[in-house]
Amino acid sequence: MADTVTSFSPTLTLPVNFTLASGQTVPAEAYKLWACIPVNDETGIVIDNVQKGDTVLIYDGSGIASFKSTNMGFVKSAVGIANAIVNGVAVVATDGAAAPFLAGWNSVVDGVQSAIPSGAVNHGRRDMYGRDPGTGDYAKNEGGLIVCMPESKGAIYATSDYYLADGAKSGGRQIKYYSAATRSKNAFFPCNVNGGTLQGTATISGAVHILAFDSKFTDNAGYYTVAIMVLRGTSGKTQQQLISELASSAPSSGV
Repeated sequence: MADTVTSFSPTLTLPVNFTLASGQTVPAEAYKLWACIPVNDETGIVIDNVQKGDTVLIYDGSGIASFKSTNMGFVKSAVGIANAIVNGVAVVATDGAAAPFLAGWNSVVDGVQSAIPSGAVNHGRRDMYGRDPGTGDYAKNEGGLIVCMPESKGAIYATSDYYLADGAKSGGRQIKYYSAATRSKNAFFPCNVNGGTLQGTATISGAVHILAFDSKFTDNAGYYTVAIMVLRGTSGKTQQQLISELASSAPSSGV
């Protein structure tokens, strides 16, 4: 499990099973992932081997990025498994194994930060929910994150088919402002206000793509750090039980 703990790459294939110290192989019930997504990376991260019925939850995140007339050195997005629940117990990056995972995570973030020129994130700013922290308004056509569930069959970009309706500018990226194309692909925009959602449930198996919502990436600067849970619940535990156990297991900070 050491490689799973410490490695970060743009694409992560979720392991169906884990082998315990006892040698027993057991299925995973839930995964806690940490991701770093530069907003000039047009491919973002890919979480493969998501199964039909899995729920993908954005449970934490930070970062402010610029989507207007700026630039930064190109660095690929990265995602890794911080923790998982198997056989009813949190494993992988437990207290004793968190240090190498955190060292790998810090290296990823340091690499992204070093690519951002001084003063690059001063205008056209958006947090991961698409909100400008200075004015409070939300972008309808770019900025923030989009989560493309397996039904999307790939990354979704900010073309007119996927723009949000006018009400989103003041009301946030609530589901009622989604386009028909967004709904048909089971994609979602993380939104932390009433009427929004932070999760989606896969109706087919496949890969999930998470990236900045944009169509021209070369004039962007900044990044988002995102904590993600994939909830499978093979033992019959409720989603809330899985969320609580993952959220309280080490490592529990850094995003």
